Amino acid sequence: MTELPFPSLSVVMPAYNAAHHLPRSLGQLIEVGGFEQLILVDPGSTDGTADVARKMGVKVIDLGHRAGPAEARNAGVAQVKSEVVLFVDSDCVIAGDAIERVKAAFVDPDLATLTGSYDDDPPEQNVASLYMNLRHHHTHQKARQDKATFWAGCGAVRTSTFNAAGGFDAEKFPMPMIEDIELGGRMQKLGATRLDPDLQATHLKRWSIFGVIKTDIFCRAIPWTKLILESDETPDDLNLRVAQRIAALWAPIAIVATIVLPIAAYHSVRATVACLGFMAISMAMNWSLISFFARKKGIFFAFEGWFFHQVHLFYSAVTFVLCKLTHKKMVGVENE
Repeated sequence: MTELPFPSLSVVMPAYNAAHHLPRSLGQLIEVGGFEQLILVDPGSTDGTADVARKMGVKVIDLGHRAGPAEARNAGVAQVKSEVVLFVDSDCVIAGDAIERVKAAFVDPDLATLTGSYDDDPPEQNVASLYMNLRHHHTHQKARQDKATFWAGCGAVRTSTFNAAGGFDAEKFPMPMIEDIELGGRMQKLGATRLDPDLQATHLKRWSIFGVIKTDIFCRAIPWTKLILESDETPDDLNLRVAQRIAALWAPIAIVATIVLPIAAYHSVRATVACLGFMAISMAMNWSLISFFARKKGIFFAFEGWFFHQVHLFYSAVTFVLCKLTHKKMVGVENE
């Protein structure tokens, strides 16, 4: 049986104020090679991002105005001549085998998209950064590999499929949000969408607790809830698996039990046992994530990560409910 040749591949990187990351992220791409074009799109940076990229010998598209990654990626793909486009975020350093993995996957003519994940070794070691990066890694390692959602941090698309789907919706998503998930939903109707858990990149971003909460609510929970309500389909994958929804319902109980426990320990054995029991139930629901945290960073971080995950589940669930109520009210007004 004759083996099909690898498809041609180009890389598109949106980069806003990323001059400090480019020596690692762009430098790794240049070192790995194996692509036809490497295009960096600068959507209005003020730190010399475009100049750094040009000095590294990379083709730069300077949009000349502030724009989000959706518009930037669309502009990059418009210049691509290859069969496949690999999107890499400017704060992601791809693994050495990433280009070859993508090419090998797209030998399958039915494949429309291929999604990777962050690796489990982020350079930033504060709690917020560890939580976000390790949670992302664990979630993608456990997600279904067929009919997968799309992630553009390190994800590839067949160029013809991307164009047929109309590209990213830059009008609906003018800033970094869930533009890749929304596009992925459209591309699922045009071909196979797959997750490769071994297609990985190191995430360089340093998170703060406030940054995590702000991003989770305004850039993910709210727009993703709106997308779900508009499509009337709730996917059973990633953070929306049924098990995660059940865990979210228990999260406020676990949070209160954890906060009350030190007080209960001084006043009541029964209250102490109850608090520990409520926390244990939550830990059992999230055991896969907790044990992963413990293996990577020890018991203390596992507890910190578990508790913050309960906070994450709680505010995500509250956001979903509020958006759903608002949506129902708006639909009711329109029907009057």
